[in-house]
Amino acid sequence: MDSLFIAQFLMYLVFMISIVAYATLDGFDLGVGCLHLFAKGDQERRIMINSIGPVWDGNSTWIVIGGGVLFAAFPKAFSTLAPNLYTPFMLLLFGFMLRAAAIEFRSKNKSPRWRSFWDICFFSASLILALIVGTLLGNLIHGMPLNSKGELEGGFLVLFTPYTIIIALLGIACFMMHGSLYVLMKTEGGFHAKVRKWVHLTTAFFLAMWVMGSTMTFVLQPHMTQPFRELPLLMIVPLLSLMAVLSIPILVQKKKDGHAFLASCISIFLLLSLFLVGTFPHIVRSSLDPQASLTLMNSSVSELALWILVGVSFTGAPLSFFYFPYIYRVFKGKVMLNKMSY
Repeated sequence: MDSLFIAQFLMYLVFMISIVAYATLDGFDLGVGCLHLFAKGDQERRIMINSIGPVWDGNSTWIVIGGGVLFAAFPKAFSTLAPNLYTPFMLLLFGFMLRAAAIEFRSKNKSPRWRSFWDICFFSASLILALIVGTLLGNLIHGMPLNSKGELEGGFLVLFTPYTIIIALLGIACFMMHGSLYVLMKTEGGFHAKVRKWVHLTTAFFLAMWVMGSTMTFVLQPHMTQPFRELPLLMIVPLLSLMAVLSIPILVQKKKDGHAFLASCISIFLLLSLFLVGTFPHIVRSSLDPQASLTLMNSSVSELALWILVGVSFTGAPLSFFYFPYIYRVFKGKVMLNKMSY
């Protein structure tokens, strides 16, 4: 194993860690947004927004880190994805801007119409973001119809196949469950009892989509299971994933809300680990021409540039690992509304 591959692998690992961190942290923000309109009355909706109020903006930075790593370390993959996924990327940016505006502007006016408008915007933006993230993940698993020139054949609609739609719905279901568990931890009283009912429904929705998505992946995407056949030791990852997923409803039933949310975090980490193992070393897989596929080996910058990026990444990473636990510790506990709340 030469030093170039080590540098490529380390930067690929940084990229994947940023994606996992985004799905785990901003995932519950998106889930709260997707559930927002199910809350009734201004009080309940304010509680939901304020449950994520101190952390949602920081959670979103992980996708920026991922995009920056892809641009700096694997520019060929970035230059292939950016033009071919222009519409989804613009929808992502629109979703981020709309969500931020909805959270910040909603409570600036006491008019019910004003607040209802931004409630719909918050819900719509969260749903758009969850849908696009899930669809992109599905296409990275399935492969995109890229020709030898690295161009997407068939236009934007070819990204929506039965398989990618199922993975997108799985992503929405996962985020809704994750968000409901987070709100369950942050609330009390009558609204807490209502959220517990949501948890049961979203968990059932997630389990149904997880079974469907896993089955379709096993049947339609043989390359995702090949690493496990070649190296049986890797089977510990799907086994741990299964245990984490099945533990969620058990912990909810026992009213161990914090442990259930932790199990949800672990299940997201392990599900994305399965994605990492199944797609490695590909970043972009072509479903038309295998030679057009981009891997961490054929799309990276020079070895010197990679090692500089490794140094920067591993210098800044400890700051993030200090900052985020500190923020969550400061704002732990139940949501209490006051005049400073959203």
